[in-house]
Amino acid sequence: MTNTFTLGNASMTSEIAQQTLADRYNGIFAPLEISAEAFQAAYDTPDIGPHIEKDYKGLSYLSWPFAYRYLKQHFPTFFVSFEEKTLGEVVFGVPGAYYLRPYLTDGCRRTVALVFPIMDRKHNAIKELDGRAISDNCQRAAVKCIATFTGLGLRLYAGEDIPKEEDQRESSKPAPAARKAAPSPKEATGGTSESFDGKAALLSFCTANPLGYGDAKACQMAVKGSLESLGLERGTDLKTVSDFGNVITTLVSTWTKDQGIKITKVAMGKELDTIRAECANGVDAVNAAVAAFYEAKK
Repeated sequence: MTNTFTLGNASMTSEIAQQTLADRYNGIFAPLEISAEAFQAAYDTPDIGPHIEKDYKGLSYLSWPFAYRYLKQHFPTFFVSFEEKTLGEVVFGVPGAYYLRPYLTDGCRRTVALVFPIMDRKHNAIKELDGRAISDNCQRAAVKCIATFTGLGLRLYAGEDIPKEEDQRESSKPAPAARKAAPSPKEATGGTSESFDGKAALLSFCTANPLGYGDAKACQMAVKGSLESLGLERGTDLKTVSDFGNVITTLVSTWTKDQGIKITKVAMGKELDTIRAECANGVDAVNAAVAAFYEAKK
Protein backbone atom coordinates (compact mmCIF):
# COMPACT_ATOMS: atom_id res chain seq x y z
CA MET A 1 0.00 0.00 0.00
CA THR A 2 1.27 3.47 -0.86
CA ASN A 3 1.29 5.91 1.98
CA THR A 4 -0.31 9.24 1.11
CA PHE A 5 -0.17 12.64 2.78
CA THR A 6 -2.31 15.42 1.36
CA LEU A 7 -1.62 19.03 2.34
CA GLY A 8 -4.80 20.46 0.82
CA ASN A 9 -7.22 19.09 3.39
CA ALA A 10 -4.59 18.04 5.92
CA SER A 11 -5.62 14.39 5.64
CA MET A 12 -3.36 11.48 6.53
CA THR A 13 -4.56 8.23 5.03
CA SER A 14 -1.71 5.78 5.57
CA GLU A 15 -2.24 3.02 8.11
CA ILE A 16 0.92 4.06 9.94
CA ALA A 17 -0.20 7.68 10.19
CA GLN A 18 -3.68 6.64 11.30
CA GLN A 19 -2.21 4.43 14.01
CA THR A 20 0.13 7.22 15.15
CA LEU A 21 -2.84 9.54 15.55
CA ALA A 22 -4.81 6.91 17.43
CA ASP A 23 -1.87 6.25 19.75
CA ARG A 24 -1.48 9.95 20.43
CA TYR A 25 -5.11 10.43 21.40
CA ASN A 26 -5.00 7.29 23.53
CA GLY A 27 -1.99 8.61 25.40
CA ILE A 28 0.48 6.09 23.97
CA PHE A 29 3.87 7.75 23.41
CA ALA A 30 7.42 7.76 24.76
CA PRO A 31 7.14 9.85 27.95
CA LEU A 32 9.44 12.78 28.58
CA GLU A 33 10.84 12.28 32.06
CA ILE A 34 12.10 14.96 34.44
CA SER A 35 13.72 13.89 37.68
CA ALA A 36 12.39 15.09 41.01
CA GLU A 37 15.73 16.80 41.68
CA ALA A 38 15.68 18.69 38.36
CA PHE A 39 12.05 19.71 38.91
CA GLN A 40 12.77 21.01 42.42
CA ALA A 41 15.82 22.95 41.23
CA ALA A 42 13.74 24.60 38.50
CA TYR A 43 10.90 25.32 40.92
CA ASP A 44 13.34 27.04 43.29
CA THR A 45 15.07 29.13 40.60
CA PRO A 46 16.27 32.11 42.70
CA ASP A 47 16.68 34.82 40.03
CA ILE A 48 13.17 34.60 38.61
CA GLY A 49 11.85 37.28 40.98
CA PRO A 50 12.74 40.46 39.04
CA HIS A 51 10.86 39.16 35.98
CA ILE A 52 7.58 38.49 37.78
CA GLU A 53 4.87 40.95 36.77
CA LYS A 54 1.21 41.41 37.71
CA ASP A 55 -1.84 41.65 35.50
CA TYR A 56 -4.78 43.97 36.06
CA LYS A 57 -6.30 41.50 38.56
CA GLY A 58 -3.12 41.43 40.59
CA LEU A 59 -2.22 37.88 39.49
CA SER A 60 1.50 37.24 39.18
CA TYR A 61 2.92 35.90 35.94
CA LEU A 62 6.23 35.30 34.19
CA SER A 63 6.53 36.83 30.73
CA TRP A 64 7.11 34.29 27.94
CA PRO A 65 10.62 35.49 26.88
CA PHE A 66 11.92 34.82 30.38
CA ALA A 67 10.07 31.50 30.63
CA TYR A 68 11.82 30.32 27.45
CA ARG A 69 15.14 31.66 28.68
CA TYR A 70 14.94 29.72 31.94
CA LEU A 71 13.73 26.63 30.09
CA LYS A 72 16.85 26.65 27.91
CA GLN A 73 19.07 27.21 30.94
CA HIS A 74 17.67 24.23 32.85
CA PHE A 75 16.51 21.94 30.02
CA PRO A 76 18.31 23.00 26.80
CA THR A 77 16.85 20.20 24.62
CA PHE A 78 13.19 20.81 25.56
CA PHE A 79 10.67 22.92 23.67
CA VAL A 80 6.90 23.43 23.63
CA SER A 81 4.73 22.06 20.85
CA PHE A 82 0.97 21.88 20.30
CA GLU A 83 -1.47 19.15 19.39
CA GLU A 84 -3.02 19.81 15.98
CA LYS A 85 -6.67 19.43 15.07
CA THR A 86 -5.61 19.22 11.43
CA LEU A 87 -2.22 19.92 9.91
CA GLY A 88 -1.07 23.34 11.14
CA GLU A 89 -4.31 24.06 13.04
CA VAL A 90 -3.74 24.18 16.80
CA VAL A 91 -7.12 25.53 17.94
CA PHE A 92 -9.77 23.11 19.21
CA GLY A 93 -13.31 23.76 20.39
CA VAL A 94 -16.16 26.09 19.43
CA PRO A 95 -16.86 29.85 19.88
CA GLY A 96 -16.70 30.70 23.58
CA ALA A 97 -14.91 27.42 24.32
CA TYR A 98 -11.78 27.51 22.16
CA TYR A 99 -8.70 25.85 23.63
CA LEU A 100 -5.10 24.84 22.88
CA ARG A 101 -3.29 21.62 23.81
CA PRO A 102 0.39 22.40 24.55
CA TYR A 103 2.94 19.78 25.55
CA LEU A 104 6.65 19.64 26.29
CA THR A 105 8.97 17.58 24.12
CA ASP A 106 12.59 16.99 23.15
CA GLY A 107 11.63 15.97 19.62
CA CYS A 108 11.41 12.27 20.43
CA ARG A 109 9.72 12.00 23.81
CA ARG A 110 6.89 14.15 25.09
CA THR A 111 4.54 14.87 27.98
CA VAL A 112 0.77 14.64 27.96
CA ALA A 113 -1.00 17.70 26.57
CA LEU A 114 -2.59 20.36 28.74
CA VAL A 115 -5.95 21.96 27.98
CA PHE A 116 -5.46 25.74 27.83
CA PRO A 117 -8.55 27.93 27.21
CA ILE A 118 -8.13 30.81 24.77
CA MET A 119 -8.85 34.02 26.69
CA ASP A 120 -8.54 37.75 26.27
CA ARG A 121 -6.33 39.85 28.55
CA LYS A 122 -9.11 40.05 31.12
CA HIS A 123 -9.35 36.26 31.38
CA ASN A 124 -12.65 36.09 29.49
CA ALA A 125 -13.29 33.35 26.92
CA ILE A 126 -12.85 34.55 23.34
CA LYS A 127 -15.80 34.01 21.01
CA GLU A 128 -14.22 35.37 17.83
CA LEU A 129 -10.67 34.34 16.95
CA ASP A 130 -8.08 36.28 15.04
CA GLY A 131 -4.38 35.71 14.43
CA ARG A 132 -3.27 37.94 17.30
CA ALA A 133 -5.49 36.14 19.83
CA ILE A 134 -4.13 32.76 18.74
CA SER A 135 -0.51 33.97 18.84
CA ASP A 136 -0.84 35.60 22.29
CA ASN A 137 -2.55 32.56 23.78
CA CYS A 138 0.04 30.19 22.31
CA GLN A 139 2.70 32.12 24.22
CA ARG A 140 0.68 32.06 27.45
CA ALA A 141 -0.07 28.38 27.01
CA ALA A 142 3.63 27.68 26.45
CA VAL A 143 4.54 29.46 29.71
CA LYS A 144 2.00 27.41 31.68
CA CYS A 145 3.17 24.22 29.96
CA ILE A 146 6.77 24.96 30.92
CA ALA A 147 5.72 25.69 34.51
CA THR A 148 3.56 22.58 34.82
CA PHE A 149 6.10 20.07 33.59
CA THR A 150 9.42 21.60 34.71
CA GLY A 151 8.49 23.65 37.80
CA LEU A 152 9.81 26.92 36.33
CA GLY A 153 7.49 29.61 37.68
CA LEU A 154 4.97 27.03 38.87
CA ARG A 155 4.67 28.65 42.29
CA LEU A 156 3.01 31.66 40.60
CA TYR A 157 -0.04 29.50 39.85
CA ALA A 158 -0.47 28.31 43.44
CA GLY A 159 -4.02 28.94 44.65
CA GLU A 160 -5.04 30.60 41.38
CA ASP A 161 -7.98 28.28 40.73
CA ILE A 162 -9.00 27.50 44.33
CA PRO A 163 -10.72 30.21 46.43
CA LYS A 164 -9.14 30.74 49.83
CA GLU A 165 -11.15 29.95 52.93
CA GLU A 166 -11.05 33.61 53.92
CA ASP A 167 -12.51 34.61 50.54
CA GLN A 168 -15.26 32.03 50.89
CA ARG A 169 -16.14 33.29 54.35
CA GLU A 170 -16.17 36.89 53.19
CA SER A 171 -18.42 36.05 50.23
CA SER A 172 -20.91 34.39 52.58
CA LYS A 173 -21.21 37.48 54.78
CA PRO A 174 -24.05 39.95 54.13
CA ALA A 175 -23.05 43.08 52.29
CA PRO A 176 -22.07 45.91 54.66
CA ALA A 177 -24.37 48.90 55.00
CA ALA A 178 -23.58 51.86 52.78
CA ARG A 179 -21.12 54.22 54.39
CA LYS A 180 -22.67 57.60 55.05
CA ALA A 181 -19.61 59.47 56.15
CA ALA A 182 -17.35 61.08 53.58
CA PRO A 183 -14.17 59.13 52.79
CA SER A 184 -10.98 60.11 54.52
CA PRO A 185 -8.14 61.71 52.52
CA LYS A 186 -6.22 58.42 52.51
CA GLU A 187 -9.23 56.53 51.17
CA ALA A 188 -9.79 59.15 48.49
CA THR A 189 -6.24 58.68 47.22
CA GLY A 190 -6.36 54.96 46.89
CA GLY A 191 -7.78 52.98 49.78
CA THR A 192 -10.81 51.10 48.48
CA SER A 193 -12.21 50.19 45.09
CA GLU A 194 -15.28 52.29 45.91
CA SER A 195 -13.31 55.51 46.43
CA PHE A 196 -10.32 55.13 44.08
CA ASP A 197 -10.36 57.15 40.86
CA GLY A 198 -7.91 55.48 38.47
CA LYS A 199 -8.35 58.08 35.75
CA ALA A 200 -7.60 60.93 38.16
CA ALA A 201 -4.58 59.06 39.49
CA LEU A 202 -3.07 58.65 36.02
CA LEU A 203 -3.79 62.29 35.16
CA SER A 204 -2.04 63.28 38.37
CA PHE A 205 0.98 61.20 37.37
CA CYS A 206 1.10 62.66 33.86
CA THR A 207 0.78 66.21 35.20
CA ALA A 208 3.63 65.59 37.63
CA ASN A 209 5.58 63.83 34.84
CA PRO A 210 8.14 62.42 37.32
CA LEU A 211 10.04 60.49 34.64
CA GLY A 212 10.82 63.65 32.67
CA TYR A 213 9.00 62.92 29.42
CA GLY A 214 8.90 65.75 26.87
CA ASP A 215 5.51 66.91 28.10
CA ALA A 216 2.34 65.62 29.76
CA LYS A 217 1.02 64.27 26.45
CA ALA A 218 4.17 62.21 25.90
CA CYS A 219 3.77 60.88 29.43
CA GLN A 220 0.15 59.98 28.67
CA MET A 221 1.21 57.96 25.62
CA ALA A 222 3.77 56.09 27.72
CA VAL A 223 1.14 55.37 30.37
CA LYS A 224 -1.22 54.11 27.68
CA GLY A 225 1.44 51.62 26.56
CA SER A 226 1.80 50.34 30.13
CA LEU A 227 -1.97 49.95 30.47
CA GLU A 228 -2.13 47.92 27.27
CA SER A 229 0.77 45.70 28.34
CA LEU A 230 -1.27 44.78 31.43
CA GLY A 231 -4.42 44.09 29.43
CA LEU A 232 -6.13 47.33 30.43
CA GLU A 233 -7.77 49.93 28.22
CA ARG A 234 -8.31 53.05 30.32
CA GLY A 235 -7.72 54.60 33.71
CA THR A 236 -11.17 53.63 34.93
CA ASP A 237 -10.04 49.98 34.80
CA LEU A 238 -7.84 50.71 37.83
CA LYS A 239 -9.84 49.89 40.95
CA THR A 240 -7.24 50.39 43.68
CA VAL A 241 -4.02 52.27 44.23
CA SER A 242 -2.24 48.91 43.96
CA ASP A 243 -3.51 48.65 40.38
CA PHE A 244 -2.12 52.14 39.83
CA GLY A 245 1.19 50.99 41.29
CA ASN A 246 1.33 48.04 38.87
CA VAL A 247 0.89 50.36 35.89
CA ILE A 248 3.51 52.79 37.13
CA THR A 249 6.12 50.13 37.95
CA THR A 250 5.59 48.63 34.50
CA LEU A 251 6.16 52.11 33.05
CA VAL A 252 9.28 52.64 35.17
CA SER A 253 10.70 49.30 34.04
CA THR A 254 10.06 50.18 30.37
CA TRP A 255 11.54 53.66 30.80
CA THR A 256 14.69 52.22 32.37
CA LYS A 257 15.22 49.88 29.42
CA ASP A 258 14.50 52.61 26.86
CA GLN A 259 17.03 54.89 28.53
CA GLY A 260 19.69 52.17 28.40
CA ILE A 261 20.29 52.47 32.13
CA LYS A 262 22.57 49.74 33.45
CA ILE A 263 21.10 48.11 36.54
CA THR A 264 21.09 44.53 37.81
CA LYS A 265 17.85 42.56 37.91
CA VAL A 266 18.02 42.30 41.68
CA ALA A 267 18.60 46.03 42.10
CA MET A 268 15.77 46.87 39.70
CA GLY A 269 13.45 44.53 41.56
CA LYS A 270 14.23 46.38 44.80
CA GLU A 271 13.59 49.75 43.15
CA LEU A 272 10.19 48.61 41.92
CA ASP A 273 9.34 47.14 45.31
CA THR A 274 10.13 50.51 46.89
CA ILE A 275 7.70 52.23 44.52
CA ARG A 276 5.00 49.60 45.12
CA ALA A 277 5.40 49.98 48.88
CA GLU A 278 4.32 53.62 48.59
CA CYS A 279 0.90 52.46 47.36
CA ALA A 280 -0.08 52.24 51.02
CA ASN A 281 0.42 56.01 51.26
CA GLY A 282 -1.56 56.98 48.18
CA VAL A 283 -1.03 58.28 44.65
CA ASP A 284 1.09 61.29 45.57
CA ALA A 285 3.51 59.06 47.46
CA VAL A 286 3.88 56.79 44.42
CA ASN A 287 4.54 59.82 42.20
CA ALA A 288 7.16 61.07 44.65
CA ALA A 289 8.88 57.66 44.73
CA VAL A 290 9.07 57.63 40.92
CA ALA A 291 10.48 61.18 40.95
CA ALA A 292 13.16 60.07 43.42
CA PHE A 293 14.01 57.12 41.18
CA TYR A 294 14.31 59.44 38.18
CA GLU A 295 16.57 61.88 40.01
CA ALA A 296 18.86 59.05 41.06
CA LYS A 297 19.11 57.60 37.55
CA LYS A 298 19.16 60.60 35.21
